[in-house]
Amino acid sequence: MMRDAFSYRSILVPLDGSPLAEQALPLAIQIAQQGNSKLRLALVHQIPPAPLDPGAARMFTSIELATRKSERAYLRGIQARLRERGIRLSSAVTLKGAVGPTLAQYTREIGVDLVVMATHGRGGVRRAWLGSVADHLIHHLEIPVLLVRPGEVTAAPEFKPGTRQILVPLDGSPLAEEALEPAGHLSRLWAADVTLLQVVYPVLLVTDPALPLPSAYDEELTNACREQAKDYLEGIAEGMRAKGIRASGVAVVGWNAAESILQAARPEQVSLIVLATHGRGGLRRLALGSIADKLVRAGDVPVLVCHPSGKAGSKKRSPRQTSSSRRGAGRRAR
Repeated sequence: MMRDAFSYRSILVPLDGSPLAEQALPLAIQIAQQGNSKLRLALVHQIPPAPLDPGAARMFTSIELATRKSERAYLRGIQARLRERGIRLSSAVTLKGAVGPTLAQYTREIGVDLVVMATHGRGGVRRAWLGSVADHLIHHLEIPVLLVRPGEVTAAPEFKPGTRQILVPLDGSPLAEEALEPAGHLSRLWAADVTLLQVVYPVLLVTDPALPLPSAYDEELTNACREQAKDYLEGIAEGMRAKGIRASGVAVVGWNAAESILQAARPEQVSLIVLATHGRGGLRRLALGSIADKLVRAGDVPVLVCHPSGKAGSKKRSPRQTSSSRRGAGRRAR
């Protein structure tokens, strides 16, 4: 097999002391073992404001010391459990400060290439970390963040090599295509197929008077857009197959991109979704709108969110790609 120039040499898993946060470990361990990567753990100790009352301050200091000791013991326990399974950690550290900024600074200092984390943590609260810690890392790091939505009881399932797919949603833009390289790397590690997906919005019929929510669309023009999308995806897939990656493309018609991707990303078939953090036009938002947020909150499949390198905007488009990327969302027939 051709050696992949793209690799994750150092992988960080942020923990918070909860079993839910630990459910990011199986996937991180798989990537580290198969890619011969360094696996690192980090727990951020958040320091609350000290009370002004002297008596309360003494109690505060005592609690702080006990908490830090407990956190160090927790990490040692994780290390011991992993060693029993023959898994070697490069490091496990406790940090101090605000969680998001502290983790971001630490990843830069030690040269992390990938962050793998659960989408919600301490206490089993039904909220997404994507709104706080993960969101901060996605928007402040230049490296990919792999988000795992854990179950409440059992650990998130590990990837079974050779049996499932990696799904890459595209919108025809060079920035969205920057998800292809990390997807290709993981497909080589796991001997997995890559499925490229583009959601084609229906071409709406003109109504007189115009309706706020048109209920009909031009089937002929919509099918023409779908054929353009299929042609575009086949061109991308052909280039990936030339690199030894099993890739194929599928274009589907749908009114809502996130829902269409979720329908395609059934856990019994798809094990990972890979997409870039901002798409058409280079806007500082998630690719294809806020799809990554919706996929993490509503889906059952891990999502690898990639940060474009900045080179995509200068890419030259092929005629095939240009014609496909020009099609508009919800364009009306004339």
